[in-house]
Amino acid sequence: MKRSEFLRSIAAGTLAAAGGLPHVARAQSTDADTLRAGIKLSPTSMDPHFRLSGEQNVLRALHARLVGMTPDGKPEPGVADAWQPVEDGRAWDFRVRDGAKFSDGSAITADDVAYSLARVPTITGSAGAYHIFVRAITRTEVRDARTVRIHTANPYPFMVEDMTEIAVLSKALGPDLKTADFNAQKVKVFSGPYTLEDYRFGEFVAMKRNPHWFGAKPDFAQANLKVIPTDSSRVAALLAGDVQAIDELPVADVPRLRRDAALNVTQIAGMRVMYVAMDMDRDASPFVRDSNGQPMTRNPLKDAKVRQALSMAINRQAIVERVMDGTATVASNLLPEGTPGTSSALGVTPFDPDKAKRLLAEAGYPNGFQLTIHATNDRYPNDEKVAQAIAQFWTRIGVRTDVVTMPNAAYFPAAARQTFSVMAAQYGADNVSYAYRALVHTFDRDRGLGTANRTRHSSPRADALVAQALTEMDEAKRNALLARAADVAIGEEAIIHMIYHPAYLYAARKPLSVTPYYNGAFLPQAVKKG
Repeated sequence: MKRSEFLRSIAAGTLAAAGGLPHVARAQSTDADTLRAGIKLSPTSMDPHFRLSGEQNVLRALHARLVGMTPDGKPEPGVADAWQPVEDGRAWDFRVRDGAKFSDGSAITADDVAYSLARVPTITGSAGAYHIFVRAITRTEVRDARTVRIHTANPYPFMVEDMTEIAVLSKALGPDLKTADFNAQKVKVFSGPYTLEDYRFGEFVAMKRNPHWFGAKPDFAQANLKVIPTDSSRVAALLAGDVQAIDELPVADVPRLRRDAALNVTQIAGMRVMYVAMDMDRDASPFVRDSNGQPMTRNPLKDAKVRQALSMAINRQAIVERVMDGTATVASNLLPEGTPGTSSALGVTPFDPDKAKRLLAEAGYPNGFQLTIHATNDRYPNDEKVAQAIAQFWTRIGVRTDVVTMPNAAYFPAAARQTFSVMAAQYGADNVSYAYRALVHTFDRDRGLGTANRTRHSSPRADALVAQALTEMDEAKRNALLARAADVAIGEEAIIHMIYHPAYLYAARKPLSVTPYYNGAFLPQAVKKG
């Protein structure tokens, strides 16, 4: 489909969704080989090494990872079809699959892998870079055209999982490849099942099938992904037939969509957590006030008893049932209970407002205090309502809480500048190690730790346990260390509150169906015709 045709098609879809045309007036496309989908979020950059965030997952359709990933987050062959630890765990060999090619027909080699790994740490200006996944690497050795050996200073058990995040680019793109080159569509070589045909930030991504893709052939030759950030408009476009599939179903519409005989609704338990993080760094935090509304020079969020009180004041089950309509499960750990490295002893923080009030009094705040919780209003299902619910629970124990919400595009840059005292957001990861290192660990720019720790919360005791885990090659011992770290950081010290694990839900017009991914990715290659 040419750009002019695609623009006409999305314009027609916008008018139909706005005008509420009857279902029968919007017939399915006569082009059975073109997927028309509505997605909530636009990629913030077309550079697959720029920002680790949910809206960037769509780029997995354009750029293959060194190691692939199953819908439930397990490693599988990608550009590499085999790997093994060597040198007592201080190095890993990855073998590039025979016959792997880029979209221009050139062979993918170990040199391309080394080039891609070397590029990641050069990326600047990102609010959530991929540096964490290459931080352990001390040297990359190209042993032959198909074998790359990745060296680390110490035994490193997470290399395979790390490589599920690293997109493989062609070395022919050159040493001076910039993020701006991707955004300007100067990059014309891809390693994924699709290639980029056209893109406009906040509007659409148009792709076509990669003729040299080495994996399973996608069902659709063309994929036109229209960005429809408003939930109601996205659902309306699906029901009207303007798009054939959508992601991130709004919670309130799920029962109705499930009953619609014309739709296939699919879901998966997400490896993601809704959390609340608090400023433990500053003595005077910008959005913390005393009970009379005056600024405080003593930050109560530094006190573990205060943090425990705030956690106990939140009725997580009520949020899941009443705000999320059951499309989530209460959280105790960073990832759903039972995930390797989570703690079975931790348990969901009990809802106990009376004990919460006692802890506040013990900490020296019998009359409570005031604070503001910041949240997004367009990023996650019911994100603003969840923040409002948490504020009400805290207000009931004497911590009068205001809510300020803002669009995703403004929220995360502000959070990265440590603008907030308390923030509510979501974070997803393939395993507990990733989640801890990025979200919970004490911020350490030089070591690439705490990259998503935007409130500078900290638990040195738990960090020490994680440091041991990162070099422990025995899986059982490693998971025990990670579980104990969760007991300390989330349980005993309550430096960050886990609220719930959301489900990811998709809908498609029959006979199409969407294979759901644990990280919420909407991938055109995961949409099947029947």
